[in-house]
Amino acid sequence: MGITKGLNCQNVFIFLFLAVFPFGQVIRIGNLQPLDLIVGLAALYTVVKKLAPPKAYRYLGAFLLFALSSWIVSVFIFRQAEVLYGLLYLTRLTAYYFFGIYVWNFAKKWKDGKNLLTDSLLAVSVVSAILGWIQFFTVPDIKPFFSAGWDMHLFRLVGTFLDPTFLGLVIVFGLLASLVRLLETKSKKNLATFLFLLVSLAFTYSRASYLALLAGLIVIALHKNILKKIMIFVVILTPLLLLLPTSRNHSIELFRTFSAVAKIENYKTTLQIFSESPIFGVGYNNMCIAYQKYIGVQPFTSHACSGSDSSLLFILTTTGIAGFMAFVSSIGKIIKSLQKSSYLILLTSASAALLVHSLFSNSMFYPWIMGYMVILLTLNLRE
Repeated sequence: MGITKGLNCQNVFIFLFLAVFPFGQVIRIGNLQPLDLIVGLAALYTVVKKLAPPKAYRYLGAFLLFALSSWIVSVFIFRQAEVLYGLLYLTRLTAYYFFGIYVWNFAKKWKDGKNLLTDSLLAVSVVSAILGWIQFFTVPDIKPFFSAGWDMHLFRLVGTFLDPTFLGLVIVFGLLASLVRLLETKSKKNLATFLFLLVSLAFTYSRASYLALLAGLIVIALHKNILKKIMIFVVILTPLLLLLPTSRNHSIELFRTFSAVAKIENYKTTLQIFSESPIFGVGYNNMCIAYQKYIGVQPFTSHACSGSDSSLLFILTTTGIAGFMAFVSSIGKIIKSLQKSSYLILLTSASAALLVHSLFSNSMFYPWIMGYMVILLTLNLRE
């Protein structure tokens, strides 16, 4: 049974989420993301209908409470109206928490729900890559978007996300899903999908995504006991990256250093902010107001002002040591609550990829990535 058959409030928000996902940032209305609106409605439905959560979800709830506590403390630290920005982001995080409960109840009730969701997640990765190629050939230079706060990228797949790093991670998730299927079915269709996504990932020139793929491949290799074959594949593939066209464009050179230097500076700045309030942090996603207070003036519209280039440092800085410990503890307890199933390899490989990727970008809290991972997580939780 397809997800579009017999649409009702028990599944319509999942369908809308998957339908809107590949369009990324291009359909936003001002600061309003349709994706967030859909997730918010699903969360509201979950609360109103009092849908039962899986037991392991209470661990994530504990982290949310720490995040809320850190934000309340920040109100007394900054005493500025701008702290409301952090509350909006905290509301989004809470909505995705309840969205997971919504998806879990759907997958639990529908016999083929889990297969349908994994098929759909692979599909959105493929469609995202296709839209990336359309952008690559029609709008290869996105410098005009710089005035709106986006980075300047030339001759890279940035797709509808306007960012090669995040598009790269969405493609990585699809690569891992297609590889698992390829190993299970040996079908030409899955091979073609894998190769298409692999070429697409290459043209993002996102080194963080390359490393994320490597981490995911290692997890799959260990699970399938094919580590030697995967390593041979990686050894063969790596030199081919050197053959990618660069058109003398320094921003897509494999060994470019300016972006690495910028990230190191970002880490230093983040740690400097952390040192100002190490126990409870500066409040969930109050990075911009903290930057202005402790570092220097920065426009609120600037992407550099809104976060850290490391998800773990972001958690540490915004929720403090207390929140960071709660986050690590909740993840550890959830791992123990996972059930063994055919979907577990997708979750573990994608989680490994996300962990590596999040060292170089705040990808853990990127809405599309949160939604993708929430769906994968709910497929593997016990009741």
